[in-house]
Amino acid sequence: MPNGSSSPELRQTTLGALKASEATLLIATPLHPKSEAHAERVFGRVLRPGVGGWTREAALAEADAIVLRAGTIRAPDLALAPRVRIVARNGTGYDTVDLDACVGHGVVVTNVPGGNAEAVAELTLALALAVTRRVAELDARIRSGELVRSITALCPGLLGRTVGLVGMGDIAYAAARMFAAFGCRLLVYSPTSPPSRWVVPDERYPTPVAHERVTLDELLAQAHVVSLHCPLTEQTRGMIGKTELGRMRPDAVLLNTSRGAMVDEAALAEALRTGGIAGAGLDVTAVEPAYGDNLAHFAGLRNVVVTPHVGASTDAAQEYGCDAAIDICADFVEGRGARNRVA
Repeated sequence: MPNGSSSPELRQTTLGALKASEATLLIATPLHPKSEAHAERVFGRVLRPGVGGWTREAALAEADAIVLRAGTIRAPDLALAPRVRIVARNGTGYDTVDLDACVGHGVVVTNVPGGNAEAVAELTLALALAVTRRVAELDARIRSGELVRSITALCPGLLGRTVGLVGMGDIAYAAARMFAAFGCRLLVYSPTSPPSRWVVPDERYPTPVAHERVTLDELLAQAHVVSLHCPLTEQTRGMIGKTELGRMRPDAVLLNTSRGAMVDEAALAEALRTGGIAGAGLDVTAVEPAYGDNLAHFAGLRNVVVTPHVGASTDAAQEYGCDAAIDICADFVEGRGARNRVA
């Protein structure tokens, strides 16, 4: 048993012994300001590393529950957190949490699926337009003092193009509906999704979306826009590399609003420099934050638009997701079970 940790059995058998108003919540990284106020109302004590003299280590030692927006929770953190019963992510992805270590320590992990789907899909569309209409490139050129003639700034645009979606979750569904409004033909690769998805209405996907299910190779060969919408797993890590980029059209654009590690960034940068593909829109990078040396691969490239993992950073999406994660923690410490449990 790791130093300072309690046994999984002890953590689980004490469920329901606390009221949220008597429990301690650790906000590992800043949340939406309104959600932080919500946490103060719900929990007896709210700790924030760097605030009020609390270090991360000291806060971990006192916490009964953790809400995680950014950053990570790994085995060494759990070894310092003997009282923690639950780690609640405010978004869909949970690759920043060591699930095996949590299970080993008897710590439950939850997420908030779908809460940020519309926001991430909106940014996906924004990146698609920014790249296919050369918005960021032209803005940079004009601000640098260049006289840009409109006839020299022709672009493919998005209307009526073929869009390939990798994945069929909530974000992909929201993005599909937005692309459909532009008259785009939709190709979808999702080997783990049932044939009925987006075809037969259900509670999660109530409106059918016209699309064609294809292989990844078929999608890469045909799509003008390839957009990634699947979780980071051992199967998806590095799924877009030199070989896959080589199968894409020279006028194609790659969008990634999922996880940076799904793409070989060196191979992508080479494809962008040499004309292997036309452009890229990235909200995620292999090493974050997207700053300084972390962006070395894309230095000087005008055909790539990068944003700092802000897909879910709308007021509404952040407040909803953070509030939901706080409420999940409160319910769990009071013995009402764990909604959206992933481990």
